[in-house]
Amino acid sequence: MNRGRKPEHCRESILEMGMELFDRNGYHGTGLKEILDTCQVSKGSFYNFFGSKEEFAIEIIRHFQSQAFECWNQQADQPPGCHAARLRHKIETEIQTGQAHCFRMGSLLANLSGEIGAASDAFRSAILDTTNRILDALEQDMLQCQHEGSVRTDLGARALAELIWNCWQGALLRMQVEDSTAPLSNMVKMLWEHVLPPRHI
Repeated sequence: MNRGRKPEHCRESILEMGMELFDRNGYHGTGLKEILDTCQVSKGSFYNFFGSKEEFAIEIIRHFQSQAFECWNQQADQPPGCHAARLRHKIETEIQTGQAHCFRMGSLLANLSGEIGAASDAFRSAILDTTNRILDALEQDMLQCQHEGSVRTDLGARALAELIWNCWQGALLRMQVEDSTAPLSNMVKMLWEHVLPPRHI
């Protein structure tokens, strides 16, 4: 019998609260005692789930990556039209809701990449793995858009995916500084109306 082992829903609750703390205070600004007090768990229970604070942060990245992809793939009520328009609608929905998993995943990666991205091989690997999964998904979206003729083809699908992600990450940082979603909305408008459309000679 494993004493002190908490049910899985408690583990997910700790991950949720941990992300809120990292969002508010940053990784280095969040101490283990604050995590334990906020999550209302003992040190022993915490270490039953996570071997260290570093492992805890890595598990938060993996947890929200999984939830973000599930949320993204299950979004309903998509408008009719081309894939590029539906993709824009999804992203604008994320901006409007603000707390959706996809939106929070991007914010988490932006914050942790800047703060601890180079702190250890484990952190770097977790962030890179998640980023590459996102880029792979965006690349497939861009390929579909190129095949239907709604997105430019003079640049590769991967290059377009990286452009979208880089712009999104930068806009997320500006959003936090300005306390406004305007940088995100402006980014989407610029990309979808001026950068991504097919080039006409």
